[in-house]
Order: sequence, then structure tokens, then C-alpha cells
Amino acid sequence: YDARIVPNANGKGLALELDVLVRNDFNLEESMQVGYDIYSPDNKLIDYAVRDISVAGRSFETLNIRTVLGEGSKYLWSSANPKLYRLTLYIKRDGKPREYISFRVGAGTTTFADGKILRNGKPIAINSARYNARTTYGEALAEIKALRTQGVNTLLPDNPQPEWFYDICDGLGMYVIERANINPTEGADNRKIGGTPSNNPDLLGEYLTRVKAMYYRTRNHPCIIAYALGGDKAGNGYNMYKSYQWLKSVEKQRAVICTSADGEWNSDLEF
Repeated sequence: YDARIVPNANGKGLALELDVLVRNDFNLEESMQVGYDIYSPDNKLIDYAVRDISVAGRSFETLNIRTVLGEGSKYLWSSANPKLYRLTLYIKRDGKPREYISFRVGAGTTTFADGKILRNGKPIAINSARYNARTTYGEALAEIKALRTQGVNTLLPDNPQPEWFYDICDGLGMYVIERANINPTEGADNRKIGGTPSNNPDLLGEYLTRVKAMYYRTRNHPCIIAYALGGDKAGNGYNMYKSYQWLKSVEKQRAVICTSADGEWNSDLEF
């Protein structure tokens, strides 16, 4: 699924944009229902619906839902105002619930323009710190709260974090520059073909697998303000070029960073 709560085209109120991929693993066509409930940050039910869908055997369909919520800008998520909606998706077959998932969604947009990262159209003044959740949920929550009191508003993990890490950051209004799990240790400055794993075309599939895993795992979290294509010494080359192009093809708004780009075209920011 992909869930967004964004301002209406006229700038008044908010709208829910929800895309749900429904897969049928049976041999024959199946009819089912996809439903959702959405609660405001004040825990009030503000919208719900059920949609019918038929999916051919051994295939999938995407259900696109667009609806006006009528909510105001006071609920736009940001570091200073980390308000979260609660959205529950469910699937029914033969009138019986088969699957459901509940998660939080932050209203608003993160964009990149003129060399700046913007949240809800306003530039973000980034004060960052390296951080990796090497502890339990409770310990990480206390550590991230402490960083917030020190004025840090953006975390830079070295690799993908536990799912609850992003939930913590959503709830505290802590921005995150997410990083793909790409950390080769040799030839970072070697631009010859094969001189670094990042410039070895035989490894392109491995790079894309890790970049896609990063993106699809965290794309619904409002805390994510940019994506990084690997570690600081990951090197640059063909695999990084293709990874940048793929990520920009699916992520139209947020910045993509290659810390080893060294002035080349495949990084929106130097970081």
C-alpha cells in the first residue's frame, strides 16, 4: 500500500490518496472488498469506505482511492507539529475479514527544490546527528528524545533500522535521511570498471534490490525527508547511477543523495 494525506489542489483542506495492491494467489477470479477507516490526530473517525474489487487468478490489481477529508492545516505533520492520523486497511472475502493492518500517517508533503529540502513548502533547517538504534525500543525512545532536547531534528542512520525506529521518529517529529544497506569497503575512489563494487555492472541487481527494499519499507513514514544510496565510502559508478535513476522514477518529490558522488550528477545534495 501507499498512503498519503496531502493538501487539496485548491489549497483548502486535505485529501487522502491511497493505493492498495491486491493479490490473488488462487487459480480462479476472486471477488473481495477493500475497506479503510481513518481517524484524526484527535482520535475522531473522519472517514471510512468499502470498495469492491475482482482480481483474476494468479494476478493482482491496484485499487486507487482518492477522497476529501475536509481537515485543516493544523494537522500538517512537521518536526514542530508531529500530528499523526491512524489509518486501518482491511480485506474481506466471502464477507469475512481476511487481513488488516493499522498504521500512522502524517499529513503534508516533503519536497526538494532549488537545492533545499522542504516540508509543507517551507525549507527545513537541518541540525543532524549520526544515530543507529542498537538498543531496545524503550532505550532508543529515551535516546532520541534526548537528542530532540539538544536541538537535533534530523537523524542519519548508517543502515536500515528496526521498523519501530521510524515509528518513534514519526511520533517525535524527528526527520530521517534513510540510507540503503550498501557499504562496500574497497575501492571507493577507483572509477575504473570493477574498481569498486559500485562500478561493477555484474552487481547491479544486488544494488537495486537493496535500494528498492529501503524505499518500499519506509516510503509511508513522514519522517523520511531524503534517501541516501549507501554509506559514506560506498563509491560511485554504474550501479549508483542506475540506483539513482530508479529511485527518482518512483520518488518524484524527496531528495536522493549519493555521498560518494563527488560532484557527479547522481546526487541532489552534498551531505
